[in-house]
Amino acid sequence: MSGKYRKEKDCLNCGHEVEAHFCSYCGQENIVVKEDALHMVVHAVSDYFHFESKFFGTIKPLLFQPGVLTQKYVEGKRASYLHPIKLYIFISIVFFLVALGGREEPDLEIKKDTPALKKDTTTKQVDPAKIKGESIDFYGPNIVETIKKNKDRAKKRAKKANKGDHVSALGEVLDSTIEAYEKRQLDLPSGKRDNFFMAALQKKNIKLNQTNESVEKFEDGLLHNVPKMMFLLLPLFALILKLVYFTKKKYYFEHLIYSFHVHSAIFLIVLISTMVTWLVGYVYDISELTFVLSFFWITWYIYKSLRTFYGNSSWMTILKYFLLIVCYTIAMTITLILGIGISAFMI
Repeated sequence: MSGKYRKEKDCLNCGHEVEAHFCSYCGQENIVVKEDALHMVVHAVSDYFHFESKFFGTIKPLLFQPGVLTQKYVEGKRASYLHPIKLYIFISIVFFLVALGGREEPDLEIKKDTPALKKDTTTKQVDPAKIKGESIDFYGPNIVETIKKNKDRAKKRAKKANKGDHVSALGEVLDSTIEAYEKRQLDLPSGKRDNFFMAALQKKNIKLNQTNESVEKFEDGLLHNVPKMMFLLLPLFALILKLVYFTKKKYYFEHLIYSFHVHSAIFLIVLISTMVTWLVGYVYDISELTFVLSFFWITWYIYKSLRTFYGNSSWMTILKYFLLIVCYTIAMTITLILGIGISAFMI
């Protein structure tokens, strides 16, 4: 009992008649609104532990019984388990918080008055001729002269046609400002001008090349768009499953539930291996070992879940496993390209 139940039988949320303690229409508990502080705390705590019990009751089959949780959920046994989307959102939030939180680079800036800097303030002089010789030996005897000639020719072309503002190392005429790019496009015949997509891409490229801050914004935007990209990838993966297992006559939502479950399990395995590596890392570095173990765990997990949920033979499951890897890679590449494009246009 979460609180004192009302004597009235009308639901305060939807107005329907309540036969027992819960409304059969909306599910709200028919308790007195003006509850005291103790009942409010008890209600909140009971709801929390109810979620906690469902969470841990879902995690156990999710990790150690691949495909079983999806099978039970599809069969209608859902009251004891978290909804697949809620489960994925919760695990993915923790996963990306750990992943994005661990990318902070250490501050390597050395103060001018540090003792380490005072010990050796001399700098070694480097002979430019020596550097030039090494560059020629490394890149080949003619590459430096070729680049120089290309730059000179491109500069002459740019000066003659009044196009561009600077030249790349390979002799390509570039624009350092959007105004210069637009002016150069207006000077070209209409048939040779960039289309709408290429023009927008070129302008974003110019903007990215102007300052390092724009590049940092692009990288941060791309990283923060990864969760959204993954959420787009999940229904695409479900569609791939629908096509690969078309003979199983399963509904699309069944494949979608499997997609949410398998991705949740993969994120959770990576999280566990990361936490173990971090904890044991204070004593000994086991990052390579945990990487190998998590890789084989994920590989086995996907195979076992496919065979359990779809019911194919071992060889057929392995064959479709490799087919799914190829299709998933293509879908992930398309999603990544979309993410890069969106991140670039959002700067």
